[in-house]
Amino acid sequence: MKGSIEKRGNSWRLSVYLGKDPVTGKERRLRKTVRGSKKDAQKELRDLLHSIDNGTFVQPTKMTVEQYLEQWLKMHKPNIEPTTHDWYVMVCRKHIAPHLGQIQLQKLTPLAIQKFYARKLVAGRLDGKGKSLSPNTVRHIHSVLRKALNVAVKLQLIPRNPCDAVEPPKAVKKEASYWTPEEAAKFLKAIKGDRLYALFYTALATGLRRGELLGLQWEDTDFHNKSLTVRRVIVRRSKGTVIKKPKTEKSRATISLSSGAVEVLKKHKAQQAQERLAMGDQYHKTGFVFTTFEGKPLEPTYISGDYFHKLIEKAKVKKINFHALRHTHATILASQGVPLKVVSERLRHSSVAITGDIYSHVFTEMDREAADSFDAAMQAVKERKHA
Repeated sequence: MKGSIEKRGNSWRLSVYLGKDPVTGKERRLRKTVRGSKKDAQKELRDLLHSIDNGTFVQPTKMTVEQYLEQWLKMHKPNIEPTTHDWYVMVCRKHIAPHLGQIQLQKLTPLAIQKFYARKLVAGRLDGKGKSLSPNTVRHIHSVLRKALNVAVKLQLIPRNPCDAVEPPKAVKKEASYWTPEEAAKFLKAIKGDRLYALFYTALATGLRRGELLGLQWEDTDFHNKSLTVRRVIVRRSKGTVIKKPKTEKSRATISLSSGAVEVLKKHKAQQAQERLAMGDQYHKTGFVFTTFEGKPLEPTYISGDYFHKLIEKAKVKKINFHALRHTHATILASQGVPLKVVSERLRHSSVAITGDIYSHVFTEMDREAADSFDAAMQAVKERKHA
């Protein structure tokens, strides 16, 4: 590799030959100005030549972090799920770009990123509901930024990923919220006459996720064998909704139904048939189990937002989010002595360890009860001896 140094007034001009452009065939040269002594210039030239030789050299660019992230979002879009891309877009444009976007990509430092995370932990929410972001959310932002900058390293836009030298906030474990069996029963009794009673009953009886419930079609149900199969999900996007396959093979599974759940779904099907007759030609024959009165798929945030919260107020039970119905299903099973492995299979977790970690509070309580049962057994023996 050829390189030269030329004195220019109070500075030195470095020139390095980079070979011919493979597309245009024109010669490429890197020129750089160094202020200081000739020794400084010579060291800079040696470092440049060394980086070129070992493949760590990156072509100088004035591209900003924001400009790069926009390019990354476009490059990455064909390879990921639409909902994941929506998440990346939100994180990049709403969180990262406003704080780091104007920094030149090659000048982005670990310190700047660390300060950015610290600021988000103090005042980072976008919805106005409080000021700070949770440590877990900031970790998600870190994950997106690190992923994007890893690609920048591969493209030789930066020599190394500054995120690797940053320490994101420690993850905070949140204890799953749920209803007791009494609260679940009280809720179902209070909403018995609601049009979507079957949806909430099925959620509590199966532990299905919101998108899985909304993606159910009647062809997925088997009343004879008392089961249903998860084949698709309906999820919210930045604009509208999308129907897609479940993320993992584990999620695409057949789940047993209780006799009570089967009866509830049968009544719901009969009710839907009456709605179809009432609407006539205006009814949309989509085949979905849970729909609007006109037969259209339900909007995810509709059932988990105000609609659900109003039903909770009506039932006068503890306020939880929709996903906590899944937690309620799991904790009720565990409290009834259902083995951890069976609960895990029913929830379709990737491993039993994940189930145990999420519902550790339930199994800790069961362990305590098991310990107490030993004392009870010993006491019963003593009483029989003295009888």
